[in-house]
This record gives sequence, C-alpha cells and structure tokens, in this order.
Amino acid sequence: MRLNTGVGQAGRAFDAEVLNLSRNGMLVRTGAELSLDDPLEVVLPQSGAVRAKVVWFADELYGCSFPEPISEEEMQAANDVASIEDGGGAARFGVDHETLGQRIKRLRVASGNSMRAFAELVGVSKPTLWKWEGDQVRPRHETMQRLASQLGVTELELVYGAPGRSNPAPNEDTNASLADIVRACRQRIAKAAGVDTACVEINIDWDRDGDATT
Repeated sequence: MRLNTGVGQAGRAFDAEVLNLSRNGMLVRTGAELSLDDPLEVVLPQSGAVRAKVVWFADELYGCSFPEPISEEEMQAANDVASIEDGGGAARFGVDHETLGQRIKRLRVASGNSMRAFAELVGVSKPTLWKWEGDQVRPRHETMQRLASQLGVTELELVYGAPGRSNPAPNEDTNASLADIVRACRQRIAKAAGVDTACVEINIDWDRDGDATT
C-alpha cells in the first residue's frame, strides 16, 4: 500500500505516506519528526482526520496505533484510493483526489456561500479567494485556520482531504440510502463531540410498532 495523505501533530500538518494499514494501526513514512508523547491525526479517505498514537519509530518510519479500531469500510476505502494512486496517471492531492483550491471551492459551494460572501466571512477580498480556488496562491497558516473553521473541517482535513463533507444533510436528500444517512449522522455527531467516528454508534429498534427509535 502507498496512500499519500497528511498527518497532524501539535498544531502542524505534514506530508505522509501510509505504507501499511490495519484496523488497529498503521505504518507511516514522513520526513517530519513526530513525537511519541503528543496525539497524532491522520487523514483517511472515508472518515477524514482519525486519531492515532506513535508507538515506535526508525529513520522516517513510524508505527502508530489507533485508540479505537477503524472500520472495515475505512480499510476498503483506503485500499481503493491507494490502488488508484499506484496506477499512476494524474498527480493526487489528498485522499479525496482534489487540489487545495478545488477542495476550498467544493466546501464553499456546499456551505451555500457565494465567493463574495465567503470572502467577507474569512476577511479577505474576492480576488484573493479566487486565486486560492484556482490554486494560484496558497493561504497562509493563520488564514488556513480561519478557512477550515468557516468550512466546518479541521485544518488537516482542509489541506489533505475532507471526504464526504460535501454530502447533503440527511433531511436535505430524500433519495439518500439509510446507510448514507447513518454514515453522515455519525460523522456530524463525532465532530460535534470531538471524538472519532468509530466511537459513535447508532442503533435502530425495528421491533417497535410504528416509529423506529435510534
């Protein structure tokens, strides 16, 4: 496996490559010097930023464990993205295969903001936002934090991928499948609670007459 992504630690984001992935941990290669003591986040294709912990390192290789096992669906999504990257072709810019500018535009449009309105929210001019979305200029670190906050993602997800964040809310898409609705709800609950998606469980009581309960 060779999954190009990013890791974050102590408020900083770094390029990384996942070489091996299991439900309980991963092997990461990065030129950054990661600490054994500080929590780590890695961007995965389905869930976005997932918490991890460095347990050993050698040269540029880091063995990491997940506090909570990732799902089989996350494993499959990571392998699918890695297989696309191994196939060559166009350069990839994150686990959702977008450039930073494309990601900013997608998330802005999903939020319902025009370029002018969003530029005012972030505190920049419309031409500056246009240059960001066109990948002509990269936002500075301080501005990237404001962007991420307004777009409802972490800075790490904004730089390396914010999968699924453009999906409509469950009550906005009556054609969404039950699985899609549950997945979207788990992601929103996890983000609001500040926990991993794996920590959120949604149960439906199908035995009751009339309404199903969650």
